[in-house]
Parts: sequence; C-alpha cells; structure tokens
Amino acid sequence: MKSLRNRLTLIFIVLIGLSVLGTGIFVALLLKASYLGSLTDRLAKEGQLLADTLDWQAIATEPEVFQQQAEKYSQALDAQVMLIGADGTVVGDSERPPVEWGNLSQVPEVARTLRNQTEDGYNRVTTEDRLLVYLPVEKGGRVQGVVRIALDLDIVNRSLTHVWVSLTVGLLIAYLAAAIVSSQIASRITKPLEEITQVAVDIARNKFHRRIPVRKRDEIGRLAAAINRMAAGLRYQLETIRKSERRLTSVIETMESGLLMVDSEQKVTLANQAIYRFFDVKTSQLLHKPLDRAVFHDLNVLIEQAIASGERVRDELHLYFPQERIIEVNLTPIWGEKDGMGVVAVLHDITPIRRLEKMRTEFVANVSHELKTPVTSLRGFAETLLDGAAEDPEMQREFLEIIHRESLRLERLISDLLDLSKIESRKMPIQLEPIRVKSLIQPLAQTVEEEMKKKELLFRLELEEDFTVEVDKDRFSQIVINLLANAMSYTPAGGSIVLSAGRKEDRWWLQVVDTGIGIPEEDLPRIFERFYRVDKARSRESGGTGLGLAIVKHLVESHHGEIQVDSQVGKGTTFTLTFPL
Repeated sequence: MKSLRNRLTLIFIVLIGLSVLGTGIFVALLLKASYLGSLTDRLAKEGQLLADTLDWQAIATEPEVFQQQAEKYSQALDAQVMLIGADGTVVGDSERPPVEWGNLSQVPEVARTLRNQTEDGYNRVTTEDRLLVYLPVEKGGRVQGVVRIALDLDIVNRSLTHVWVSLTVGLLIAYLAAAIVSSQIASRITKPLEEITQVAVDIARNKFHRRIPVRKRDEIGRLAAAINRMAAGLRYQLETIRKSERRLTSVIETMESGLLMVDSEQKVTLANQAIYRFFDVKTSQLLHKPLDRAVFHDLNVLIEQAIASGERVRDELHLYFPQERIIEVNLTPIWGEKDGMGVVAVLHDITPIRRLEKMRTEFVANVSHELKTPVTSLRGFAETLLDGAAEDPEMQREFLEIIHRESLRLERLISDLLDLSKIESRKMPIQLEPIRVKSLIQPLAQTVEEEMKKKELLFRLELEEDFTVEVDKDRFSQIVINLLANAMSYTPAGGSIVLSAGRKEDRWWLQVVDTGIGIPEEDLPRIFERFYRVDKARSRESGGTGLGLAIVKHLVESHHGEIQVDSQVGKGTTFTLTFPL
C-alpha cells in the first residue's frame, strides 16, 4: 500500500499536470486564434492599402495592370493576391491566369463580400492549409470589387510551432517546479501525521516515552497535542495499574493462605504459591486447566456445591499428601467475565491451630493428672492421721514426711508451670552479661556433686579452656541444673555423668553425657513436650514434674542456641547445646 505522502504527491502531480496540460492547450488555442486574428487584421489592412492604390474604374480598359499589381503585392506579402471585379470576375491573380478562375460570384464568401456583408470590414475563411481574407472595395458607397489575400497556413504553423515549443518548455519547467513544491507540501502535511502514527504505534506497544513536536496550532497541531496528553495519561494510568498489580501479586503470592479462582468451566484462572505447596502441584499442571479430581477430589465437591447453590460454602479438608494438613476452605461464588458462575476459594492451613488445641487439651489433662496425684496423697495421709494414726509416733512421722515430700513436689510442679508460662509468653526477660565459663559452670557442678555421691554416681567436670560467653546467669544455671537432674533421674547407681564445655570457631558448646537407661528412638522427637515421660513410673518416683526438658528447650532458644539429643537404650544419653560466641 502506498504511503499517504506518495498518494498526496501523486494527486498533486496529477492535478498540476492536468492543470498545466489544460492551461497549455487553452493558451495554445488562444494564441493560435489570437495570432490568426492578428494576421487577418494585418492582411486586411494590407489588402485595403492595395485596394486604395488601384483604379477600379479601369478594370475593363487596363486589366493587365490588375494582374501586375496582384503579382507585385503577392511577392511583397508572401501570399496569394486575387483581385475580383464587381460582377465576380477575377481580374488578377498571383498564382494563375485570371481566365482560369472565371466568375466567382457564386462563391459564398465572394457573394457576401460583394454585398458588403462583412464583420469588422472583411470576411475570413480558414481551411486546413490556407487563410483567406475577402476585403470589399468601396467607392462612392458602392462595392466596386473584392481583394482576396490567401496565406498558406504552413507559414503560420511554423511560427506557431516555435511558440508552442517555447510554451511547452516553459510549462514543463513550471510543472517540474510545481511537482517539487507539491512534494514538499505533501511532506510537510504528512510528516506530522507520520509522527502521530509512530507515537500511536508505540502506545499500542506500551511504549509511552515518545512525544510529537507541536510546531503549529492548526488542526494537526491540536491533534498532536491531544495525542501527547493521551500518551502521558495512559503512561500514568498504566504505571498506576502496574504498581497496583505488583502489589496485589506480591500480596497474593506471599499469602500463607491459599487462593484459588476457577471460572464457569471449572478451569483454574488464578492460584498462588500456597496452593502449589498445599497440594504439591506445578504451575503447568494447574493454570487454565480443570482441577485434577485425583488431587482435588474433596475440593472439587465443595466447588460444585458452591456453584450449584450460589451461596458461600465453608468446610474443612484433611490432606494426607504431601504432608498431613487440616485445611479450612471458604468458597465464594462470583460471576465471571464469561457467562456462568465461577468460584473464589480461600484455603487456610489450620493444622497448627488444631495441634495447639490438642496440646491445650492434653496440657489441661496432664496438669490435672499431675496435680491430682500429690493432692490425693496429701488428702489420703491427712485423713489417715485424723483417723487415729497420729497416736503412733512412728507412723505419724512417716506420714508427715510423705506429706512434706508431696507438698514439695506440688510446689516444684507449680513453680515449673509458672516458669514455663513466663518463658513461653516472653515475660521472663533474658539479661545477657559476659562471664567466664569456669566461673559459670564450676559452682553448678559443686551444687550437684553432693547429690551425685548420695546416689552413688560418678560425676566429672571437663573444661577444655576458659573463655568468655554472654548468657543470663540465672536462666543458664536453670538449664544446666535441669539437664543434670534429668541425667541423675535416669542413671542407675554406679553409673557416671560428665559435664563438659568448649568452643569451636564462632560457637561454643556444653554437653551432658550420662550412662543411664537411654531413650528409645521413637520417643526422641517428643521428649521436649510438656509432661511427656519416657519412663513414667521412674519419673514420678524421682519427683520429676515432666516440665524440665520443655523449660530447657525454651531457655536454650532464648539464648539463640540449639539443642541436640543422641541416645541408645541401655547405654546412655548425650545432650549437646551450642550457642553463638
């Protein structure tokens, strides 16, 4: 397809060419007519001069004079000269003898001229090759004859040809100049349009940086200014939309809850990363495809229910793959862009909530159970004393010791529960201070050393070197005492317990190793749970509350440390704690 510039240039050139051609033809015809008219007037004047020099009364007496004059004037005028009498007889002719012409009174032009029926004083006849002028000769109000002058048009045409050549050359030059000017005009008209077109193309390609230079305030200039304003407005709106889209995408993709949108054909139009994580599927398996019933069976049922009812649906799904989860599903029907109803599904992973609810239930049951045991003992022995056992001094003392021991156990249980509650609620602040390892651990070892001897346990403290650490002294002491107490509870007489510490690169470690009964492998993941006991009978006999290791774990994490347990049944257990220096 030709460009607008080329089409305008072609139109201008054609119009100018037609105008020049029409003008040339008109001028040529006008020039020819003007030239013939001027030539006719000249011939008429010259014929009048000839007529005035002749004595037309002597036609009958001196006919040879007329023949001589005709030949003479023919040479002077370079034209044929014919002299005709009043009766139409040729009396002189420059081309052939007059007798050969005879009488010309029947010739229309001669007859009209003899009757003096003329325009502008003469009659003119133009044939293909000759111009003839008939001039009446009047004397005394009467027509005495006719002078006919005939001029070959070859002479005229040769003259006109020179004029036409000059005119044609001039018109061609004018045409070329007009074509060049029209091309420039077309370029000036179309250049702003081309710039506007390019900007419009860029806008269609989401490129809004280009602007149209506004040179004039005409219609094209106002159009260019409007396009510039539109481009700026579109750019601003698109940037705003993109920012909103990025924010929305970021929010959707970073949501912990799953977001799923299906259309009226139950094809997925939107899914965030949580959905892929919940169901362990890839983008290519989900987007723009129907939900796989093998993977989303229960969810499909809920979606169909929401579409059928047109109302919100809320339910829970229990997933077992890729891992066990409890998902709360909220489905809202929406009208999509196409005919039909789609659904937006929001999925919340409530597994931790359900786990916490279960832990709370178990915690209440465990606390009730743990409190019930000492309270029952206290009540039973108190009732026994009231029933008369107090009269026996030995039984009284034994029962009072049991009551005292159970009350101490109840006190430790309540104290541990309060400490654990404060640690978990972050209400027990950790005050870190620099302290040497030996001055931190040696007093703790001396505290438990006497108890170790009573239980016939071999205790050893191993410190590779002395270095400075940052810990909360009281809380860290609680960690070590709980670990050592746990080791003493599960290590039979004759066994050994080793407490050691050291550092490696940018971390330091503390280790408690015992040769006790050990922990079965299946129980290792649960030993830090509250009230969880590997050997419940031994734990209660030792006065343990079942909260020691739970407190240890929380205090270690408060110090930004990690705890690791290695154990073999019948060979012993190793607790390793690592902290940043």
